[in-house]
Parts: sequence; structure tokens; C-alpha cells
Amino acid sequence: MAKQSATESDNSFLSRARYPKGREALKSILDATYEVVTKQGLSAASQEAIAQQANVTKSAVRHYFSTKEELLLAFFTVGVERLEAIVEAQLHASSKSPRETLLGIVSTHYDWMNATDDVYYFEAAAYWGRHPEFGEMRERWYQRLIHHYRQSLREVHPDWSSQRCDAASFQILTLVLGGWATMGACRATHKNKNAKELKDSLLDGIKLLIG
Repeated sequence: MAKQSATESDNSFLSRARYPKGREALKSILDATYEVVTKQGLSAASQEAIAQQANVTKSAVRHYFSTKEELLLAFFTVGVERLEAIVEAQLHASSKSPRETLLGIVSTHYDWMNATDDVYYFEAAAYWGRHPEFGEMRERWYQRLIHHYRQSLREVHPDWSSQRCDAASFQILTLVLGGWATMGACRATHKNKNAKELKDSLLDGIKLLIG
């Protein structure tokens, strides 16, 4: 999740503030949480550390988030919400064919990865495993992604069976989520290739899969 201060898109995080000054404080808190989590880890993401990073008072953080857990849940939730909003915008681009729509969703997801520190994803995955509410929310998001893939595939290949569309949707999701491990700064292989080359390689695999 790239820094949030450049966006005005609404989400459950920013909706906690009623006035512009409060929204600016929340953006600072969101950016600060991202910096602390990606540079130091979840254990370092105390309200005090985030307040210091955001250059706001600790009481300002507590005004919006009474506990560290409440802040982290909101922080990770907003990452999913923002990506989902971008994907939904792709889906409503009526000028695109079903195949273009599907590839556009995937390309957007890869672009999101390339703009986000991959440590964020791995910390989010760890948090997902420990926090049932966030886990359920993220699982619903993945189910919606698979649904979008499946709908596009049915339009691209009306002759495909439901089982084949389901299998291909699962394979696409795996190729997409695997990008966090194979395109990021922490990747173990292909370090001589840049982000665009790696993205194009994965997209080529998906193009072969969907035909």
C-alpha cells in the first residue's frame, strides 16, 4: 500500500474524521503506520511510535483509535478497500472487452504491488492469521476477485464449463498473489529484472491461461 497522503479517496479510516483538519491528521496517522510497520514491524507499531512518526500527539491517535489493535485493523482494512475501489473502477470501464477487463484487473493488482513495500503484504498476511475479523474481510475480498475473474472468463469463453472457469479463476488468483513473493524487493530470484519485466512475464502467463 503506497503512502496515502496523495489520495482523497474515502474509506473507513478517513470517515472517522468529520472535518478536514481531522482527515489530515488521519492521513498522517495512516502514512506513519505504514512507515513504522514496513520499516520496524508490527511489534513496533505502538500508538506512541505512530504519533511520533505522524507528528501528532498520542491523544490525537487515541481520539480516533482507542487501542493499538483498533488502529492496526483499520490500517490493514483500508489497504483492501483502496485496492478494491481501483478494481471496481476497472470493472465499470464499459468500453473494454471482457478479456481486456480481466487483464486490466490483473495489471492493476500488479501495479499496486509494485507501488507497495512487499513487507506490508507479509505483515498483513501475518495479521490476517491472528485477527479473525480482518481474516474474514480479506477472504471475502479474494472471493470477490475470483468472482470477477470467473464472470469475465464466462464471457470470453462461453463454451467453457463451470468447472473449467472455476479452475482458471483459482489459477489466476494464485498467479496474482504469487507476485508479492516474486516481484517484490524480497524476491529470491530474477533480481536482475526490473518491475515492468517481471509484471509483463506474469501477465504473459495469464494470457496463455485465458487464451
